[in-house]
Amino acid sequence: MLIALLERQGITPGWDDLVSGYDFGLLGPAEIQAWVRPRWDGPAARRLADLEGPGLERFEAALWEAATEAAGKAPRPGGTRWAAAQDRWRLALLRDALAAPLSPEALAVAVERIYEQVGCPEDMLSLWQRPSPWEKKPGHSDQHVVENFIQRETERAAS
Repeated sequence: MLIALLERQGITPGWDDLVSGYDFGLLGPAEIQAWVRPRWDGPAARRLADLEGPGLERFEAALWEAATEAAGKAPRPGGTRWAAAQDRWRLALLRDALAAPLSPEALAVAVERIYEQVGCPEDMLSLWQRPSPWEKKPGHSDQHVVENFIQRETERAAS
C-alpha cells in the first residue's frame, strides 16, 4: 500500500497526493477508496468511496470531483500543487529504495523505475549513471548521491 509508504515517512497524504498518485499508476481505486471512507463525508467523497463494478469506469472523474469538493480544486498536471505532490511521491519512493539493501546496479533499476513512474526533472538526472552502450555494463546509482539529493530536496521543501 503506497499511501502507507507516505504515512510511514511522516507525510500526511492529501487529495493532491491521491490524484497524482492515481495518475502515476501508484494508487488504485481500492486503496484510494479505503483512505477516503473514514476521512471524508462530503457527497462527492461518498460517491467516490461507493463506486464499484461498472461504476469504476468513472473513477477518475469521481476522484477529481471529490478532490475539488474537499480542497477547493483538484491539482492539475503542470500546476504548483501537482508538482509538490509529485515531489513528495518521488522522495518517498527514493527513500523506500534506499531502505532496501540494494547493490548499485539494483538501486539504478529502482531509480530508473521512479523516473518512469513519476517523471524525472533535470535535478534527478545525476542519480542514475548509464555507461556507454559499447561498455556492455549495467547502469548504477551511488547511494550517497541519492541520499544527498533527498536531503537537499527535503531541506528545500521545508524552507
